[in-house]
Amino acid sequence: MSEIVRLIINKWSSKGLIAKSEEEIYDYGLQLILFTLVNFTVILTTAVLVGRFTESVALLATFIPIQAYGGGFHAKTHLRCFLIMYVGWWIAIFVILPIFCSTGATLSSVLALITIYFLAPVPHINVEMSDEHRMKLRIAVRIGALLAVMISLIVIHVIANNSIIGISMTLGIVISAFSMLIAGVKTHLFTGKSII
Repeated sequence: MSEIVRLIINKWSSKGLIAKSEEEIYDYGLQLILFTLVNFTVILTTAVLVGRFTESVALLATFIPIQAYGGGFHAKTHLRCFLIMYVGWWIAIFVILPIFCSTGATLSSVLALITIYFLAPVPHINVEMSDEHRMKLRIAVRIGALLAVMISLIVIHVIANNSIIGISMTLGIVISAFSMLIAGVKTHLFTGKSII
């Protein structure tokens, strides 16, 4: 896939669609888009095959936006990212979800919200972020996480008692918070910066 992306970027550059100095940026962005599409296609196809599509969509629908705005753990390669996400999906859907009750989901969502409130956004070690941009992301992820928690708890406790959809949403929020915690600890260990 990397070679295909490189060919596309070279073609764009030779036709003058992008500047030679911007090739690396486009290469990274296009690879990220393609690998993300592959990740979600594989996960959702597997989810359909094993009868867990609805739960998987609910989990990913909460995890993706919170991770996108709040940051979190990043693997060093796209392949590692895919493997971590795929194995993590299996564990979440087949190990954690069956034992996650409405009470556990409620308590976990509150703890996850507190974690997100204090940690987000967790910038990547190699990415500088202005204070203004960080504040905008912090506000967005706090509001988004609060809304996600409220919706998941309404689905669990009001709309459908012990709803698998609401519990799946909560699990997505919890995984996002866990990812931020891991990234924050990693950043602290490698840079000495505070994780809060």
